[in-house]
Amino acid sequence: MNLASCQYLIKIAEHGSLSNAAVVLGVTQSALSRAIREMETELGVSVFHRDGRGVSLTEDGKLVLEAAQSVSSALIDLRSTLETNKGMVAREVRVGFLPSTAKLLSVPMMARLREDFPGTRMQISEGATGHLAEWLNDGRLDLAITNDSPAIKRFNPEPVVTHRLHLAAARSAPRLPREIPFSELANYPIVLQTRNHSTRREVEHIAHDQNVRINITAESDSLTAMTQLISAGFGYGLIPHFAVDYSTMQSSVVTNPGIERTICLVTPLAGARSRGLSPMIRSFRNEIRAVYQRFSDDQSLMVPTDI
Repeated sequence: MNLASCQYLIKIAEHGSLSNAAVVLGVTQSALSRAIREMETELGVSVFHRDGRGVSLTEDGKLVLEAAQSVSSALIDLRSTLETNKGMVAREVRVGFLPSTAKLLSVPMMARLREDFPGTRMQISEGATGHLAEWLNDGRLDLAITNDSPAIKRFNPEPVVTHRLHLAAARSAPRLPREIPFSELANYPIVLQTRNHSTRREVEHIAHDQNVRINITAESDSLTAMTQLISAGFGYGLIPHFAVDYSTMQSSVVTNPGIERTICLVTPLAGARSRGLSPMIRSFRNEIRAVYQRFSDDQSLMVPTDI
């Protein structure tokens, strides 16, 4: 098994089809078939079940896939380390942000990039977690900063920080307490994400378990639209505390239970680290943690003092 055959196996298992994997990898289907046959001959096991609908892993194949992922990751890391030792660093990095993280992190990360890797450009994209996962899979991103979610599990995401969602309201609304139990959300008209978002699904799951009826007054896929509606007094929203504009809003942390979100660094299974990006990823990881720590330490950002 070599790096190419490991990556072939990973992509075929991911897509469940030799033809689809061939398109993604940019090779012929016959080349993939030949590589898998050679792998099966070398290992003495059948890796895939084959039928008219595509392919699926055998029990032995699942073990081979785990080994292939480990081998692929180790070889990519080794290549990146060797390139770093030679002073080879990528001249462009394509980064994807959530709307809630772009405003907080894009400037500090650009500043860190300029300081540590002068001459390297940053290309920024913004989207929901599902979109970022799709762009990673298609090779359009080298790195994404996104919420932990089933959509990114296959990329082996690296957790960086965990934060809680807040109930946000207009500054002109009655003053919120510092903390608010989840059960009391039933007392507020809520501006909530659509069901495309994991936050919405988690809120509905908790509400069902606690027999809490959420009064949804508006739904939005846009964080900007949500914050504008909240600031204008059209409802209360469940958003990250770092997305709260305390010049126009106030907020209260939701408890019992809290709604937690874990921010992760995500790279493609292959590609980003092999392009000399490991030093940048380490640098970005440190900067993200520092930004969140500074924000958490600054209590003046958490609750306005004049309402």
